[in-house]
Amino acid sequence: MSIATVGAAGLPVAPAPIDCGTRLAVTPPSGLPRRLQADDLIETLDIGSFAALEAQTPFAISPDGTNVAVSVRRANVSDNSFCTGIYVIDLKGGTNLVDNGAGAAVMRLENFHGMSGFPTGLPRVITPRWSPDGQSLAFLKFVDGRTEVWKWDAKTGSKRLARAEADILDFRYAASGHAIIFKVLDDQPSKDELDREALSGYHFDDRNIPFNNARPYPPGPARYQFAAIDLANDSVRTASTSEVELLGNSVLPGSRKWAVAIKADQSGVMRLTANRADIVKICKHPHCSDIVGAPWLADGETVRFMRREGWAKDSLAIYEWAIGRSAPKRLFATRDLLLNCAPLARYMLCAREGSNHPRYLDLIDPVAGTSHPLFDPNPGFQSLVPSRIERLHWMNDRGIETFGDLVYPTNFERARRYPMIITQYESSGFLRGGTGDEFPIQLLAQEGYMVLSVQKPRSPYLDAGLSDRDWQRRDLEGFTQRRSILSAIETKVEQLVASGLVDPDKVGITGLSDGSSTVQFAALHSRLFSAGSVSGCCWEPSQTWLLGSAIQAQYREIGWPGSATENPQFWSEISLARNAAQLRFPILFQQADAEYLAALESFTALKAAGKPVDLYIFPDEQHIKLQPLHRANIYRRNIDWFNFWLLGKMPDGDPSAIAEAERWRQMRERLPIAPVPAE
Repeated sequence: MSIATVGAAGLPVAPAPIDCGTRLAVTPPSGLPRRLQADDLIETLDIGSFAALEAQTPFAISPDGTNVAVSVRRANVSDNSFCTGIYVIDLKGGTNLVDNGAGAAVMRLENFHGMSGFPTGLPRVITPRWSPDGQSLAFLKFVDGRTEVWKWDAKTGSKRLARAEADILDFRYAASGHAIIFKVLDDQPSKDELDREALSGYHFDDRNIPFNNARPYPPGPARYQFAAIDLANDSVRTASTSEVELLGNSVLPGSRKWAVAIKADQSGVMRLTANRADIVKICKHPHCSDIVGAPWLADGETVRFMRREGWAKDSLAIYEWAIGRSAPKRLFATRDLLLNCAPLARYMLCAREGSNHPRYLDLIDPVAGTSHPLFDPNPGFQSLVPSRIERLHWMNDRGIETFGDLVYPTNFERARRYPMIITQYESSGFLRGGTGDEFPIQLLAQEGYMVLSVQKPRSPYLDAGLSDRDWQRRDLEGFTQRRSILSAIETKVEQLVASGLVDPDKVGITGLSDGSSTVQFAALHSRLFSAGSVSGCCWEPSQTWLLGSAIQAQYREIGWPGSATENPQFWSEISLARNAAQLRFPILFQQADAEYLAALESFTALKAAGKPVDLYIFPDEQHIKLQPLHRANIYRRNIDWFNFWLLGKMPDGDPSAIAEAERWRQMRERLPIAPVPAE
């Protein structure tokens, strides 16, 4: 491993573009109400990642509790770029952008089905960290293709501390504050080995994921190296064993503090557990279940944690458990999304987002049951005309609780029926574009659609004490979970049709990933929908070779066929290619180039059968598409697609959009003429 520092190697610090400071500025409300636009959704000043319940925290509280540092990111559609930065909020008043820069949002790599370094498209959460004395702040920053360690203090500003040949993934201050210990991805040996193998040809084996990449992925978990930099002289050395432990443990062995965690008991039930030396305390009360995120010590003898509760678990509540007592105490509850809550004096600081407002930092007073924003990076949303949003609760045909959010069209009139769009499959927090952010809920409402954002109903087998493999197998048997999800959607749509709100002939359905699977299943098993749009599609017999042998072996364990010819009855329930003549509605495919091969069997068969389908491939993208300009065009095309097929509207102005719709018009003209229903 080669690690350079500013002092030792004299590496130049790349200047940030002049406008990044401006672009990362918090824009106050304009005061004049206006309609929301696509850029308002794409170019929000984002805190953290896209994931609804992200484990990594984007903010840090100073040791004396007087300052909070938070990482931010803003996409820029005009030049298809990102600006990233760090804000410091003084609790006594004042907010300062202490570092800003440009570059790609740092993509997170995952261990995936026994292989490492798999890209997801999700941006990595940057966690700033204060020095023990609170006088300086360190953070990761993406510069010239690498993630580096940077440091800021009020006297000298920000500067680079260390850069390695591979990404620096995490770091901690030493207890003394005199050094920083950091973790480096040690992937060069794997890259070198694969480069040598490339000369004689890659051997196709369990390392391959063909639909994603012809180059194999390194097997096993990722490898790392650990180093320490002395802050007095910028010298770098290998980290000691005790220093490495700082990166993996919030409480070191031998500590007098309680270590709190969620652990499985002997029966496999997940329990809130506190350990100190040889003492173990377990909370067995029902309210110590369904915990999300990591619990934390509020003081020496009290644990606070967040759990899901309410109808279909649609609410989040903060509880307090006095270690050793039987029952925890409920402190605060909301239907908003709360993330990464941490104690701050008598308050709790959480990242929070509502259905009509992007993520912000919120100070919650658990005693008074009140809260107020500490840092709102998007106050301009107060100037936007909000959509009316109603939280709905219902049951599907299996008696499983479900919830969703009904977004009303702009200028809603009760006396008429509206076309409807379904988005999936998480409906917690800010309603931007569904899971994956490709189907712009608020913009569709402005186009005159009623939008139903549906939360996927929980599998009944999740709480049955089964292993992951067993509950997944039970879900797949007879497509039980897929039928449950489709029933949840159909039940509420039919209720809205019966109420007079929705036009039954103008209902569209969308989805990415699991949502795409529901669209695919609906195309063969439902008569409710008139158009669909998917991303991250599809389930087909070709997956038995496109997934690769390692993933396919795991899929076979939960019930998927082992080959394209095995179990024809199974494929008859899900395969669009095997049932091309039965497709019930037009489908738009918008795929990442890393995934489009998985959609080709469906698309090709449907096109050959004369069905109205269209496919677009976005380069340099993964499962979650990250490029701002791609997202803008995905938004626009989805709106045009549904306007065309549900409303008969052609786009105006943009010549390329008009050309696309002209192709769809030709598809429509080739469709068989449906008989006119009898009066």
